[in-house]
Amino acid sequence: MKDILNRFSLESVKISNQTISIAVLLYVVMLACVIWSIHEQPFNKKERFFWLVIVILFGPFGILAYLPVAWRNAATGSLSFWRKPKRSRS
Repeated sequence: MKDILNRFSLESVKISNQTISIAVLLYVVMLACVIWSIHEQPFNKKERFFWLVIVILFGPFGILAYLPVAWRNAATGSLSFWRKPKRSRS
């Protein structure tokens, strides 16, 4: 058991350039997906700017803060068939 836990330490021997480059690549891809998601949400300009600033300035914590908002918007969008259609005034 101790041997398994030792594999996941943050010693400088186990962190190589390849490990760091893969981590940076994954973070950049994740950040791009979050920015794309923010642009696809039905936000006004102020809300969109606010979330872009939060996500870019606070990094992973900004992404975690945006996650519930994205889930809520995704859930309400997929449940739109429950809403009654608006009647037009003719």
